[in-house]
Amino acid sequence: MKKSTLLKMALTLVGAFMFTGAMAQNPPSPYARYDSNVTAPDTIDYVTFKTGGTTMGYYALPDPLYHPSYVTTGAITTGFSWVWTNPSHPGTAVTFGSASNNYVQITYPSTGNYVINVAENASATFGGCADATPTVMNVTVINPPTFTISAPALASTCGNQGQQTISAAIVENVLADWAAYAFLVTEEIDELDVDGNVILTGNGPENNLFDFKLVSKLKTPALTGTSPSYAWSFTTADLNVNNSHRTRYVYRFKKASDAPAAAGNGVISAITQKSDYIAPGIANLNTYGFTAGANVTLVGDVATITYIVNPAPSTGPIYHIPNQYAY
Repeated sequence: MKKSTLLKMALTLVGAFMFTGAMAQNPPSPYARYDSNVTAPDTIDYVTFKTGGTTMGYYALPDPLYHPSYVTTGAITTGFSWVWTNPSHPGTAVTFGSASNNYVQITYPSTGNYVINVAENASATFGGCADATPTVMNVTVINPPTFTISAPALASTCGNQGQQTISAAIVENVLADWAAYAFLVTEEIDELDVDGNVILTGNGPENNLFDFKLVSKLKTPALTGTSPSYAWSFTTADLNVNNSHRTRYVYRFKKASDAPAAAGNGVISAITQKSDYIAPGIANLNTYGFTAGANVTLVGDVATITYIVNPAPSTGPIYHIPNQYAY
């Protein structure tokens, strides 16, 4: 009876991104079973396409009859091999690394749908039998998410203004169950003089309004929409004139606070983070830049919305030539 099962990485990465220390069992965490049906799966392994191709790692669970110690020690009986194949692809086949082992690295060359098969072959000592019903995995390689931010224009910049709704349109061709995004939104409030110089900084100068971290991404129900188009928005506080000074409100979209220091500002999705598992690893996760929509500017790679509200001028007294001037 066939026992082997193809495993894929879990989308939620727990703790460190790389293997550390001794593993309690094999395949090691965070690898998890892909599908309960090994020959006709109805789930999809999503992978983000990166320039030059994306490489992912997979394990096939060895038959416990022939490899009884594998789960606890990783031991594989000598002479067994695994044949990995790609019977269906969008035009160019994948590249397999170490394709005779139960662990393989697969490089996907483009976006599209792939089918990956793996069959365990016994050694000659055990009859040289090959599994006639390979384990099957369906893989869809998708483009990175796009993240377009838009904001309304103020009806007026004179006096107090009401709340404004700032929105993000996110496009990623992944089911809502796996749509999740890490990014940061900050707010800065400054009081300005007539030349635009800061008189007083109101909040620190920047306050984190929303910090969707790698470990606590934005997802449903706060994230709305259906694949591939998702949306999120927030409403600012009232934009009031503070202390009778010109008052500037700045909202910035940046990378999540726990994103790698070397990363640029942008979004990290659950699928893009998963797709960086092998390389470059946690220290160099890829972020995907923001797009500036209506009333949004990119300052470097930071998406920025700026509102300035102005106090109404206070009219001074009239000066005249006094009556006593020529008296």
